[in-house]
Parts: sequence; C-alpha cells; structure tokens
Amino acid sequence: IEETAAAIAAGDRNRRVPELQTRDEVASLAASINEMLTQIETSLERAEESEERMRQFVADASHELRTPLVAIGGYAELYRQGAISEPAEIASSMRRIEHEARRMTTLVEDLLVLARFDRDQPLVLGPTDLAVIAADAVQDARAIQPDREILLHGLHGRVRPVELLADERRLRQVVANLIVNAVRHTPAGTPIDVTIGEEPGGVALIKVADHGPGIDAQVRSRIFERFYRTDSSRGRGTGGSGLGLAIVQAIVSAHRGRIDVDDTSGGGATFTVA
Repeated sequence: IEETAAAIAAGDRNRRVPELQTRDEVASLAASINEMLTQIETSLERAEESEERMRQFVADASHELRTPLVAIGGYAELYRQGAISEPAEIASSMRRIEHEARRMTTLVEDLLVLARFDRDQPLVLGPTDLAVIAADAVQDARAIQPDREILLHGLHGRVRPVELLADERRLRQVVANLIVNAVRHTPAGTPIDVTIGEEPGGVALIKVADHGPGIDAQVRSRIFERFYRTDSSRGRGTGGSGLGLAIVQAIVSAHRGRIDVDDTSGGGATFTVA
C-alpha cells in the first residue's frame, strides 16, 4: 500500500494496490484505497476534459469576436487616413460598422446566456401553452420569410393547447432558434413544418422539420457543440454566432427534456424537443 501511494504521488495514476485474498482490515483498506483512486482518476479526467473544452471555447469565442473587430477597426482606419471621404462611401462604411457591431452584440448576448446556464441559473417557471409559443414563432417567421411556406401542425390532428410548467421566455427562444436554424441552412423557398402535441404520459413535443439537404449522420452528434459548423465558412456572413443549437440544448436540458435530430421523410432534417 505504501509503495502504491508513492507511485501515485510520483504521477502513476493507473497504479493500484494488489488485490489481497485475506479477509481482514488490511484487505478492506486496500479495496477502499483502490476504489478511492479510481474515483480520483475519473474526476481528474473529467477536469482535464472540461479544461480542454474551456480552452477551445475561449479560442473559438476570441476568433469569432476578432472578425467583426478587425472589420470595424479597418473601416475606422480608412476614414482616419482620408481614404473614405465621399458621403456615399462614408454612409456605406458606417452601415458596415453598424452591421459588425450588431454581430458582436449577438455573440456576446449568446455567450452570456450559455454562461448563465453553465452556472445552473434557475428557470422562471410558470403555466405555459406551447401552442401559443409555436403559433407566435411561425407568424414571426412568415413575416420575415414571406417566400417560404411555414406551417403549424398538431401532432394528432388539429392544433390543440399543450400546457406545461416551463420558462416561457426560454421556450420561445428554443422555438425561434430552431426555425431560424432551418431557414438559415436551407435554400430559399424551402418549406418548414412546425408540429406540436403531447405524447402519452404528459410529454410535450415540438418538431421543426425542413425539407432541405439534411444533416450528415457523421456530424449529428456534434451539431449541438458550441461554435460547431458543418461548413466552417457558413454563418460568418449571415449573422450566425454558431451558438444557436448549443443554447437550445442548454435550455431543453434545464427543463429536464431532450432534443434529437433525425432525417425528414423525403429529405431534410427534423429537430424534436421533448
């Protein structure tokens, strides 16, 4: 036992006390030490994984913030040097600066949302009707995308109230993000179907299905990661922060729910929140 403790202290985390066949206090101590060492090793591995994820997260966030900052600095430098002097050029530059500033604001707000959920911020729970939330989200999406067919369906026929105890503001964010994700990653004019209902056992369901190119099965397990994009160039020019689906998953998990993605019949992707 003393030799094992010394080996562990020297950095050999895989070392264990040899199993003893006797039934006495020493054997019991050896077994307890081995169990403790296994728990410590598991905790250290989780801590290292968490630290690596945090380093990657900070690197990704810094990269995302750097892009609009460079653009803003570039336009400001051109104006200071007198390279932009005509009123039309100045107005165009100011629009670009405003656009990049909005991108930064969106990114920072999304990061703050995730940080709050990382700290287990409590939800503001109250009686909520999922049908009202879905109907509002569909109506908003139609106003923004009048060239698309965005329909609301009931899971078992017509749309009926689906009442649950939830944080209404956060659930609105879930539905809105899923519809925006479907709009952003499908060709113009691609229809989107939103379906709500209740499963046996009182499980509220919402499905957002698009009929676009779909999502490759190999990347489905990663699409909820922060800043992950199947196409590294996609999203930077469209105002996306790469955090929408990560926020959706965080909100759903906080409600003790789950989110899955499957193929849409006939092509496309279907996100299901339960």
